[in-house]
Amino acid sequence: MFLLLFYFLLAQFISCEKIISQFIQEPEDVETIIGSTVILHCRTEPLDESQVTWCKNDFCTLGKTRDLPFYPRYEIIGQARQGQHHFKIVNVSLEDMGVYQCQIRAGARRAGAMSRKAKLTVLQIPTSLTIDSPVVLIENVLSFIVCRANNAMPEAKLSWHLPKSISYLSKNDYALISDQSLRNSISNITFLPNRSFHGKLIQCQAHSSAIDINNQTMITEQYIQTIFAPEINLTLDGKQTEGELIRITCEISSRPDFDEIQWFNGSVLLNMTNQTRLEVKLTRYMHGNRISCQVKNQVGKRNQSLTLQVNYKPVFVDLHGNEMNNYSVVLVDEEQTVELQCLVSSFPSSIISWIFNEKILSTNQTTLKIDHLPIGLYVCTAHHPLFGIFNRTIRVALKGPPEMLEETTIHSAYVGQSALLVCSISKDIPTEEIFWSRDGQSKINSNEKYEIEDNRTDRLIEYKLLIKNVFVSDEDSYICTTMNQYGSSIAKFQLRVISLKNYFIQRSFLYGSIFLGLSCCLILIVITLINHYRRKNHQRIRKRSSTTDETISSLAKQHDQMQHDYQDETNSNMDQYLFHEQFINNHRD
Repeated sequence: MFLLLFYFLLAQFISCEKIISQFIQEPEDVETIIGSTVILHCRTEPLDESQVTWCKNDFCTLGKTRDLPFYPRYEIIGQARQGQHHFKIVNVSLEDMGVYQCQIRAGARRAGAMSRKAKLTVLQIPTSLTIDSPVVLIENVLSFIVCRANNAMPEAKLSWHLPKSISYLSKNDYALISDQSLRNSISNITFLPNRSFHGKLIQCQAHSSAIDINNQTMITEQYIQTIFAPEINLTLDGKQTEGELIRITCEISSRPDFDEIQWFNGSVLLNMTNQTRLEVKLTRYMHGNRISCQVKNQVGKRNQSLTLQVNYKPVFVDLHGNEMNNYSVVLVDEEQTVELQCLVSSFPSSIISWIFNEKILSTNQTTLKIDHLPIGLYVCTAHHPLFGIFNRTIRVALKGPPEMLEETTIHSAYVGQSALLVCSISKDIPTEEIFWSRDGQSKINSNEKYEIEDNRTDRLIEYKLLIKNVFVSDEDSYICTTMNQYGSSIAKFQLRVISLKNYFIQRSFLYGSIFLGLSCCLILIVITLINHYRRKNHQRIRKRSSTTDETISSLAKQHDQMQHDYQDETNSNMDQYLFHEQFINNHRD
């Protein structure tokens, strides 16, 4: 019974058993370049071609026939009866990337089977390798240089080739996904550049399996430009002395070139644009001023300044720095204590001395304080090491009425002429009122007869009275009166009028005296000329007498010779000798 059951179960098992298919060659992982042709290998025992197909990414719907009509670039090739079922892809593209399997379909007595999974990787060299340009770095400013490799599969690895003189602070590499699963690789290096980087060549190189398969080298390069803000150096040419012309030069070093130059005197913008040289004529008021040169380019703005040290002459100033005259008056009461002040503005500083009656009272003191100060002129002396000595006179005077410089004068005028009387008043003591009057009469006002003119200078008032068309009746004493709070002062002018009779007599005497003087001079000139002529004539006669003496000596010798030779002509020669003697005597006379 048990034996029959065993045989029955064995028969059932044998009737249900299926043949298990085996792969002789299974596909392997493949890497290939876009556009190439790739074959994934699959070999089985001899089977009908319809029993073997391919799957992509676990989807086995590529087609049941070997030509795969829905995928023009796909095809199953090989001799099916020999078990060759290879998968061919032509003109490989990125969409072909995936996992492929060779599949044996199950039959009536054959079990189905799947090969190992084979990964197809499509490689793409970068379509571009660039360094962001231009490579412009700012000196001493943290800067970045970026290299990019775009559209690669797999992503490219980037490396830098830098000169030995250039070192970077950090390097960051990362990849980004672009369309169709491609990768963009980015490498970023950080610098703190200096001026020596300028003009240096840097290179960026891409590395990937796609580049290696193609046996290529991908390198890009750029030159570094280092820019910096303007550097300024101010130089001054000329003497810093009041009235001198100086030249201030703004020497500039910048990259790129500067766009604008501006000059400032303190905070005041000068009307000097884009000029590297400034010419200034110095004045005392420019001492201590800051002259600035400001330069700008696309990197930034820089400025440099210098302080003027102007040597200028001493000037006397008040407490507020206002310039004062070199002469002033201090009015005091009797036995009053007076404090005199002398402030000097100069550079370099002056040595101050106080002098009274040619005696030095103090040195290096701006204030002179003396009890019961004598009345008179006090001189404040400022001694400057470059410009010498400058003086300021302070007159200490008692409070009183105005001072007249002339108290009494006499003026003469002829009838019909004009007479000008000038009243000179010192301004040292204040004057409140001035007027003219005739002795014992009221004030004189300007009219057709009189003309009054008031001329004032720093230290003097000239109050003038012009009397027109003078008559004998105008002869009188004219009084100039000036007044202030302390009293009045007068100056008396005596006018004398000369009539026409006296005028003609005086003119006749004058002209007669002139004529007589000229006549005497003419007579003296004639006498001098006559004496000169006689002296010259006497000198000529003496010269001729000397010549005659020589002639007589010669004739005497001839006479002796003739007397010896010719005795018979003695009388004749004697007469000739006497003649000559007479001639000589005449010349001597």
